[in-house]
Amino acid sequence: MTLKGKREKGKASATPPLGEVLKQAQEKLKGLLAPAIARVTPYWQALPKPHRIGVSALAVLLVLLLLWPSSEPTPLIEPTEGQRVAVPLNIDANQASESNPASANDSASEDTGFDRTSAPLVAPQTIDTDWVNYEVARGDTLSNIFRTQNVPLKDLYAISAIEGADKPLSRIQPGQLLRFKRNTQGDLDIIQIESAGNQSVIFFRLSDGSFARRK
Repeated sequence: MTLKGKREKGKASATPPLGEVLKQAQEKLKGLLAPAIARVTPYWQALPKPHRIGVSALAVLLVLLLLWPSSEPTPLIEPTEGQRVAVPLNIDANQASESNPASANDSASEDTGFDRTSAPLVAPQTIDTDWVNYEVARGDTLSNIFRTQNVPLKDLYAISAIEGADKPLSRIQPGQLLRFKRNTQGDLDIIQIESAGNQSVIFFRLSDGSFARRK
C-alpha cells in the first residue's frame, strides 16, 4: 500500500459514522437523566393509571402548544403626512338616500331635532286699534254687531251690567251710530253710543279690566 492510500485510510477511520455519533449522544443523555428518572419512577408508579394517562396527555399537549407557530397580529400603519389613506365608503347608505330622499330628510331632521311635520309658524294677527264707526241697521242686535266686528261677547255682558236705567245699549235704534275701539289684545277698550241731540254715552275699560260709564 502506498503512502497516499495509508493517509486516506487513516482519515476514513478517524471520522465515525453519523449513526454511531447519535447513539453515543443518546447513551450519554440517558446517563445524565438516569438519576432523575430513578428518583421520579417510584412516585410515577405510585400514581393511579388514569392520573398517569392524564399527565401524559397534558405533557403532549404542552409540547404541541410550544411548537405551534404563533400568528402575529398585523401592525397598524399610522398614516404619515402626505400619505394617502383608504377610507371605507358606505355605498349602500348613499344609494338609499339618493333613491329615497324623503327618508334622508327624516333622518336629518332626527339628527337636528327639527320636526318637519309640525305646523308652520304663523305670524301673529295684527289687531286694529283705530276707531270703528258702525251705523245700526234694521234688525241688528248688539250680539250680532259684536260678532261681526270681532269684539268679545264677554265685554258686551260686562257693559250691559252697568248700562243704567236708561239702557242705552239695549234700546239702540236703526240709524244710530256706534263708535268703538279695541286694545292690542283684541278686547273692547271704549264704545260710544250716539243719541239724539248730539248726546252720547261712553263705556270705557278700567285698569283692572272692568268697565265704567261716562255720560
